[in-house]
Amino acid sequence: MHLFKIAGKRISKKYFYPLLSLVLACILLFTSFGVGQAQEEESSPQSTAAPTTTVLQQPSSDALTVADVASIRSVSPKELYVSIPQSLVPESFRGYSQDKLNLVITGNNFPKTDSSSQKRITVRIGNPPDFAATNNVRVTEDGQAVFATFSNAQLRNLPRGTHPVRVEVAGNATSIDPQITEDQLQVNISRPISNLTTLIVFGLTTLTTLLLIGIIYLLAKESKRSNAPTKSLKSGIQKELNALEWLLLERQTNTFSLARTQFLWWLTIIVFGYLFLFIGRGIIQNIWEFIPLSGFAYTFLISLVTLVTAQATSNIRGTKGSGDVNPSWSDLVVHGGVVALERVQQVVWNLIIGIAFIVILLVTYTTASSLPSIPQEILVLMGISAGGYISGKAVRKAGPNITQVVLWDEPQDLFHNPQANPYLTISGEHLSQAGSAIVQIVYLDESNNEKPETRIEVKQENLCTIEPDPDYPGEFCRKLQINFSGMNALPDQQWYEWLQVFGDNFTAQKVKITIINADGQRSVWDGTNPVPERKMTPAQSPY
Repeated sequence: MHLFKIAGKRISKKYFYPLLSLVLACILLFTSFGVGQAQEEESSPQSTAAPTTTVLQQPSSDALTVADVASIRSVSPKELYVSIPQSLVPESFRGYSQDKLNLVITGNNFPKTDSSSQKRITVRIGNPPDFAATNNVRVTEDGQAVFATFSNAQLRNLPRGTHPVRVEVAGNATSIDPQITEDQLQVNISRPISNLTTLIVFGLTTLTTLLLIGIIYLLAKESKRSNAPTKSLKSGIQKELNALEWLLLERQTNTFSLARTQFLWWLTIIVFGYLFLFIGRGIIQNIWEFIPLSGFAYTFLISLVTLVTAQATSNIRGTKGSGDVNPSWSDLVVHGGVVALERVQQVVWNLIIGIAFIVILLVTYTTASSLPSIPQEILVLMGISAGGYISGKAVRKAGPNITQVVLWDEPQDLFHNPQANPYLTISGEHLSQAGSAIVQIVYLDESNNEKPETRIEVKQENLCTIEPDPDYPGEFCRKLQINFSGMNALPDQQWYEWLQVFGDNFTAQKVKITIINADGQRSVWDGTNPVPERKMTPAQSPY
């Protein structure tokens, strides 16, 4: 970060905007063209298993020589739907469908069935110990087809997936037509997954994800301890930020960072989705293999580029204004206390795409072989949205950040020395100079709520610039001073009496001071917000 800051100061505005335009152009080109190849592979026509229509072949007029042993040639349909849900634990399913499932097997020399064991035909689906068998069969007159009927109850213990079909005559397996392979004599069993099974998979995935998060938290715990806690504005009680808030906090402004939030949002979604599908396929389908990302690597890369570019832009153009005293989730859509539409659209699209991904994954995970594919248009939209967010940070001016407020040393001197010149010094970064800045002062009640009747606004003639900002000459300053002597904004009472009350409230941290820049961005100080990473400039009186 220090290198970024040094480099940023050396890059003039003449070179900054061309470099920023180049970065944004690379993002758009990457999302529109770089992803095209991956999406083309995802959208390429794939052969789908069409419903197989079994046509019973009539005996050829030509004389055929066949063996006496029965053989099978094909099965139809290729897919069977079992209405009983599959569960990882024993469950009592009631009210499931009692529909019959018919399977047609074609071949040669199937004998007529009767009660004798020599001609009994059994049709089996699957391999032991999970298989289904039925003797409810019917053979055609020419002996070239067998119609087998299964009930849902018979297929209850058969797991999802592809299973071989076998025909046994009097306990002996039939042969296979030499012109086909065993892969052609299989059916795909499709059945719903019980809610309890989905809950188990979800729980295992959540535990695994929390384990990974816990490892990251332990690695960063020592660094977190070195940061001072943040006080709660409402209760006035010192409250430590939780792990999530600490990761999202932008130290320079004491606000939540949108770039950090969207990066962690997609990192969590991709990790959770990958683990959910990996564990689900392994437990339900017994398929343990790496899951294709289907374009989500590009999504993660877009969020990473957005994070790095946002940090570089803040170092070059300056940070956003701190806004209210304590960090809040509204920081994601405001820039210096002002709602920024480019930030709003960034939040909206990230939420929509992320939630849609989770919903699609939960609905399709039982049959999916990869993470849900992201259309190329969505990836381009994410790139445009990120570009708009970065452009907004580059176009907007830096916002004010108050680092220190100092009142004159002894308010009691006003009673003994009427010639004293009381003052208030505000130190910080990116403060508009005295000619355009506005300062508002208001008292707080016992619940730390504002007292509107006590609000005063310091006019420009009572403000003076003490320390201009050398990085932004003529635009910002680092220190402003309020001269209370002769202020017309004071209430209708002797000004030294008001200042005495103000000093007491200031010492008790019952005063809120807001500085508003010329562009409307603001920063609020109430004496409770510590800023350990900010530059603490000691306030000095010019008198």
